[in-house]
Amino acid sequence: MALYKTDHNKWEDVHNAWESESFLWSPTNAYENIVFDRILGKLHALLTNEFFIPVYFDQHRGNQSFLIQLLEDNIGQTFHLGQDREYIILIEHKLLSGGMFSRKKIKQISETYERVKRLLHNNVNYNEGWHYGRVESISTSRDDESLISAIQFNCVSTEMSPN
Repeated sequence: MALYKTDHNKWEDVHNAWESESFLWSPTNAYENIVFDRILGKLHALLTNEFFIPVYFDQHRGNQSFLIQLLEDNIGQTFHLGQDREYIILIEHKLLSGGMFSRKKIKQISETYERVKRLLHNNVNYNEGWHYGRVESISTSRDDESLISAIQFNCVSTEMSPN
């Protein structure tokens, strides 16, 4: 049995080649980023247009904010020319309370999640984005400095393959 020395420089060259302009990757067929274009982006726009509360994808900031996180992306049903994809999204609303959990703060956070619930109910089918949208559950919690409501939003999007 023979052992051969591997030339690590070849692998380094491969990685460097991807960084050069002549080796930019581009898909051969145009595609749609369904999860962002139809679901997360439209959900972001819906919340932004309804509230004067910033909406983020990475972390909470400021006195209060929304945070959108994709929890699941599942293929629900496959058919000849496409598929139904089911999404589970977590929408968190965080309100800083400074350690004070007064009736006023609890009322404020509950009014916000009730308004989100109504907004999503009114947009069960949203602008070529999703259909069968529904709030599955809402939970509230608190840490040392804030109140947090977690809203689980489920929806379906149908992707049709080009002919």
